[in-house]
Amino acid sequence: MIHYQATMRHNEKTFQALAHMQYDLFCKKNLAVRTIISVAAMGAGILNFSQWWGALLIVYGAYLTSSKYAQANHTANKIVKGIKDAGLEFPVSRYLFRENAMEVITMPENTSLGDPMMYDSVAKLGEDADYFYLFRDQFGGYMIPKDEMGKEVDEFRFFVEQKCGKTFQTQIAPVFKLLRKI
Repeated sequence: MIHYQATMRHNEKTFQALAHMQYDLFCKKNLAVRTIISVAAMGAGILNFSQWWGALLIVYGAYLTSSKYAQANHTANKIVKGIKDAGLEFPVSRYLFRENAMEVITMPENTSLGDPMMYDSVAKLGEDADYFYLFRDQFGGYMIPKDEMGKEVDEFRFFVEQKCGKTFQTQIAPVFKLLRKI
């Protein structure tokens, strides 16, 4: 029995969004280290602003702060370039959410992409304004467009969270998460 289904049509922006969510969910240590180094560099630069290297430390600290997704963007751009250079179309997949697993169907071939992904094998769940993200591991995941769920967005979220035993991680304020649950 299929509980939900959705079609995902990738483009350059979706690869970037997927890479950003992947970074947010799996690279928290990296972000923490970048933040500490950034604050330290800017602090040392401010204290030594009269020296040439003080200004350089401020610039370096600002770069670390503002380039959070630099590696993620590089990876996404490399994938997009590979697709374009090969003369291929961006991938389109159909997701079938069954009782115990999600099946991925490649389009337009309409063939299954191997074994279904069991919900208990999902590593992490993410969510932004437009998509749900299901990551099988730190190296790859799937995007489900919210607009494909129509008015059943909340029901879908609840279904996936219950099946996976995990909650979707978002960047929204906790008060909005509480309001959504109410």
